[in-house]
Amino acid sequence: MIWWADLPARAQAERNAVADLTDRNTWLLNVVWRLAANLQLAADFDFEIGERTIPLTLVYPDFFPDATPSILPRDGVRLSGHQYGTAGELCLEHRPDNWTPDVTGAMMIESAHRLLSSEQETGEAAPSDHRTLPAQRSRGAILRFLYSCEVWTGISMVEVGQAAEAEIQEHNFAGFYAAQLSHIGPADAPIWTEQRKRGHGAYKLRAVIAHLPEGTLKKCKTFDELKLLLETHGFGALATELSVASDGVGVILFDGIDLQVPMVLRKDGSPLLINYETVFSELDGVRLDPEYDRLAAAKIAVVGCGSVGSKVAVHLARSGVGSFVLIDGDLLKSGNLVRNELDWRAVGIHKAPALATRLKEVSADCIVTTRTTVMGGQESGGTLSATMRDIEECDLIIDATADATVFNLCAAIARRAEKPMCWAQVFGGGAGGIVVRLRPKIDPTPLTARQRIEGWYADQGVEWPDDGSSQPYAETNGAGTPLIADDADVSVVAAHLSRFAIDILARPEATIFPYSAYLIGLTETWLFTAPFDVRPIDLGERDAWGVDPEAGDANALKQLLADLLPGKSDAG
Repeated sequence: MIWWADLPARAQAERNAVADLTDRNTWLLNVVWRLAANLQLAADFDFEIGERTIPLTLVYPDFFPDATPSILPRDGVRLSGHQYGTAGELCLEHRPDNWTPDVTGAMMIESAHRLLSSEQETGEAAPSDHRTLPAQRSRGAILRFLYSCEVWTGISMVEVGQAAEAEIQEHNFAGFYAAQLSHIGPADAPIWTEQRKRGHGAYKLRAVIAHLPEGTLKKCKTFDELKLLLETHGFGALATELSVASDGVGVILFDGIDLQVPMVLRKDGSPLLINYETVFSELDGVRLDPEYDRLAAAKIAVVGCGSVGSKVAVHLARSGVGSFVLIDGDLLKSGNLVRNELDWRAVGIHKAPALATRLKEVSADCIVTTRTTVMGGQESGGTLSATMRDIEECDLIIDATADATVFNLCAAIARRAEKPMCWAQVFGGGAGGIVVRLRPKIDPTPLTARQRIEGWYADQGVEWPDDGSSQPYAETNGAGTPLIADDADVSVVAAHLSRFAIDILARPEATIFPYSAYLIGLTETWLFTAPFDVRPIDLGERDAWGVDPEAGDANALKQLLADLLPGKSDAG
């Protein structure tokens, strides 16, 4: 957009204001208006401050007056400490963080004159209201060393004048390297350990901490400067060791006031120093409900690591679930990428172990067991039995397959082991979906619940549109034509299913959901009158969980033991 073409009256008012400022002040000279690159309105002008003539340019942005203009040195020189970059625009009283559309370019020129003239008169930098965030300071840094109050406390445990071995964990992402202190002291007997661990893909680097006397740290740009600093303060042996080290060594220099972290490498046989940008990275407050603390001890079975299951697993990992059993016999295909939590790196890999790697990236401490069993497929009885035992040992079973055969197996495990179960299905065509949670001895058993849901559908008397969309809980399995649904459709259903799962784990004695089944509409179709039309389903009275005893079971058990354990049938 060209703002001055859309707002010509404002543009003329800007020119008039600058002209009036020129008439009233002898320090503003030689104003020349022009169109700069991309048709930006600009004004060149000079300041006379003392015996200096300072050439400057005022440039109006494309989104003026909703965005602030810039004033830059026209000859590319450093004019003030209140400047972005070596010769960039001046940081003035009117900035993006306090800008209002009634501020004019003339007011920006006045602000620039106050800044430069005050510094010229006093010979000192003007008082600063400029606050640079850590993220801004580290923009150009390829290497970043992250530290927190906890890390600072750990480093402080090393006595002044002493060196301690340590370990750094580093990972590379998007062309940047971020490192943090992993532990101090020997790996088998550390004196301090970082609680927040790196996830999958982080690698370990040797490091050493040198605790210098207070206030003696000087920023080292070369290895010779580092060596001199260490030798000056009694770390001559460490300096010699670094001089001949064959592998990269991180050096954490600390004097109780400041911190510097150089990495010593070797290039052409000589030691080379590369500095990390130190970035304070403290946790900025609790982000999860304290009730979520219970999730750390939970073990969740996610059966089906497709679009819904992959998203639910990651939601739960982010929420603090400590252990997972992931089950899926399928490979990730390129076509799955439109909805799956995984990316192109996992194409051709079994979904379960690929998703395990993703969970480790999100939550390094979580424990993940994977099974590539095809539930209900042509597997050996032993393989299926072992997989079902893994599911039985979990605190919650999540069926994310929309496969009737798999559902029946999960339902049998949940009923017999009296374990809560959740499931979901995404409807085709972006119509929405259904989420269900079942609690032992509170809700109906899974098979009963499913029958009642299908009966509820029939009672509504509204046929599903005959347009090729998936039925609300079709009896067919998921091996047919893929659903037409985008990532947003799937994400809505997966998020609701995750909320059900978290509710069961975090609030086992209560619930924030009055119903155990909800239809979620995302478009006007079938029962739904509008997007975000949600319909609860009352599942009715519970039925019997567990294994129902049959007449004669006690005698049959005695006979079975007598046959299998002869001579011991009377024991106990």
